[in-house]
Amino acid sequence: MLLYLLLSCYLQFHQVPVLCYHNIGTAGEDALHISKQHFYEQLQYFYDNGYVTITPDELYAHMNRGAPLPSKAMMITFDDSHAEHYTIAVPVLNKFHFKGVFFIMTVCLNKPGWLTTDEVKDMASQGHIIACHTWDHPNLALHPTYSIDQQLIKPKKYLEKITGAAIRYFAYPYGAWSEQVVKDLKQVGFIAAFQLDSHQQSADTNFTIRRILVAGKWTGSQLKEVMNKAFNLPITTIPSQNGNY
Repeated sequence: MLLYLLLSCYLQFHQVPVLCYHNIGTAGEDALHISKQHFYEQLQYFYDNGYVTITPDELYAHMNRGAPLPSKAMMITFDDSHAEHYTIAVPVLNKFHFKGVFFIMTVCLNKPGWLTTDEVKDMASQGHIIACHTWDHPNLALHPTYSIDQQLIKPKKYLEKITGAAIRYFAYPYGAWSEQVVKDLKQVGFIAAFQLDSHQQSADTNFTIRRILVAGKWTGSQLKEVMNKAFNLPITTIPSQNGNY
């Protein structure tokens, strides 16, 4: 009984809020789109209220070694290599002294409307974190015969060549993962991976780190309420078998 109680207490640690943005400055205000103005207002709200962004390395150290974090720690992530991540997001992040985590799919680099390799390198040089999001964004959980070399190894090595730094973190396309995908990620050298809206799994917390999609229409205070609800729950003890969508 004592062991069970201790384990239960451990599994109910407060999870660090991790936000996920996609398209910035485009038409529409939904889970995948946000205007430049609303993006700015959301980040200003967190800055004004004392929030501090952390990196994946800091989160990993906290989860695995108990390293302390600021009381209002959060992480801001971006998916899919959109050009606006450099032209809009980075200047706003820098204004508020925030660090962003950019999950890059490499198939679109240097193409119109997408990030360039020079921009990715510059983002890294400014202290923002570059991480992997596969080559061309397949649902790895639904297509288990994917090429590990094409989707994991080559993008990882390409981003390492661009940034001159180890690429150790990964975000699942569509947030979908499976036990096989986790195994493949570990095999090629990733140490943690980010999903989307499903709860973090106690069977492998490093590879099921939760994020929430940010609705473009939310005010900063509304986003804070969603964060508090989403990241103040115990980690579920039932491992996923089919991924989260």
